[in-house]
Amino acid sequence: MKQILLFFSIALLTFFTATWFLGSNKVYDRIELEINRFEEELFSITEENVQNKMLYWEADYGTFPAIFASQIMRSGEVKNKQYEDELLAFTHQEDMREAYDSTVLLYKDFSSLQYDLELAFGQFSANFPSFPIPEITTFFGGFNYGVVTYDNNIAIGLENFLGRNSKFYKYLSDPEYIRFQKQKKFIISNVMEVWFNEHFQKFLGGRDLLSQIIYKGKVMYFIDKMLRDIPIEDKFRFTKSQMDWVIDNEASIWQYLVYEDLLFSKKEDEFRTFVNYAPFAKGMPNEAPARVAYYTGYQMVCEYMKNNKINIEELMYLTDSRQFLQQSKYKPTK
Repeated sequence: MKQILLFFSIALLTFFTATWFLGSNKVYDRIELEINRFEEELFSITEENVQNKMLYWEADYGTFPAIFASQIMRSGEVKNKQYEDELLAFTHQEDMREAYDSTVLLYKDFSSLQYDLELAFGQFSANFPSFPIPEITTFFGGFNYGVVTYDNNIAIGLENFLGRNSKFYKYLSDPEYIRFQKQKKFIISNVMEVWFNEHFQKFLGGRDLLSQIIYKGKVMYFIDKMLRDIPIEDKFRFTKSQMDWVIDNEASIWQYLVYEDLLFSKKEDEFRTFVNYAPFAKGMPNEAPARVAYYTGYQMVCEYMKNNKINIEELMYLTDSRQFLQQSKYKPTK
């Protein structure tokens, strides 16, 4: 009898230990997303069906056709003959048709990206339950936009993610650091950053660099929590060597910002390359990638979350950058 009780006790202990461990590392279920493939509809138009197609889009694609017309195609009223002619010319132009065919080859099967997006928005729904969950629309827009938000939905311009070696980006004279960003593996990180900006950019604390660092840190903390199974360098959209450099030089980056008296600067030309895409971070070694502030901010936010008892949604509403820095106790020494 004692042996049976002992076995039962061990089994219970094992069960509760496993339950606690799994609970402390909980990964939320993915949620089903509606994916609309607008580019397939667009490139199926002919002179004979274009009017009927446009009526169908109005009924089935919500407000996206109007957004596509006004903001992506930069045209006028959707319901007129001139716009029909513009769409026909666009979809039958030889270079655009070739680029669309390349897009089809790469994205005919969207299932793996859909799965990753559904995992990410499962995390988002669990952490931000009062926020909307978007529909996702893919489109081909002539290389005008990568990822855009509209009416609490998201649209992805797939032709902007054909790979760094795509000949179309060379035709467009995109520099190497821009071509690097146009990889399929970066779509999901782009989507989550754009979605973050849609809802939380209004909580950017100020125009100074420290406020920008903290905001970019929130972006990356958010992306890191939403995208569980993606390599850290892909979340930051760095190369592996760039990621290694910012990790190894975290303290030096911080010392540079402090010693150069940049933290409270509001002169964007002094720190633009620390927060935006560029060939490198101006004033730092050539190995330093642009957007180093994303990593500095991320580490600062991680320290803040470790030292303060708040959840991820509460984090988003903090706007006092000086108080944030103090309460984060951020002092990299590596």
